[in-house]
Amino acid sequence: MDEFDFKEERPKSRYRFGSALWNIASLIMFLGTLCAGAYFVMIFLYPESGLNPFPPFITATAQPPTATLEASPTATATENPTATPELPTPTLEQAGSSFQIQEGSPAALDAAVFHPELACTFLGVAGQAFGLDDAPITGLRVQVTGTLNNQAVDKLGLTGAATQYGSGAYYEIQLADQPIASDNTLQIVLLNAEGQAISDPFTFSTTDSCQQNLILINFKEQP
Repeated sequence: MDEFDFKEERPKSRYRFGSALWNIASLIMFLGTLCAGAYFVMIFLYPESGLNPFPPFITATAQPPTATLEASPTATATENPTATPELPTPTLEQAGSSFQIQEGSPAALDAAVFHPELACTFLGVAGQAFGLDDAPITGLRVQVTGTLNNQAVDKLGLTGAATQYGSGAYYEIQLADQPIASDNTLQIVLLNAEGQAISDPFTFSTTDSCQQNLILINFKEQP
């Protein structure tokens, strides 16, 4: 009975050792399969990776961007010629409009007619600018420059701003607080809204008379 039991124990140990080897081999195969699967998944997700022995050929897809970049300089080159003609802004002189001193100007009046409160404490220039239809034009600038009593003069007026003269579009420029005589040392010119001259400078004189301390100078547009 003891001899029979001794002979039965040896096959069981061999069986257990063989099953362990099969389990280890199965585990190695499973891990190898898992690693291989992970390798192919990485190649599928990142084909440009260094793990891929056959990376995709991408030179053909890079050609369209180079074509669009080369077309952009030609587009900007064609826009420049069309933009340059818009740079110059036409003036009234270029459009053929100009003004001259109206016939009958200048005329010397008593400033007290329009400024009774000033009496003889005023010297100035006033007037209007008339269009081709003889209607007064507002918004034009009038500039007087030169010297008066050895003092430099540079003053501006605006047609339509001197409402004390009644209806019309009068300008007024005060030159001094008393009548002063001058002999062609002052000149007047009409300017457009951009400050460009639209008349030739006109030279005029003043007197020291209290009855001639307002010089009226009108402008008339020429066709």
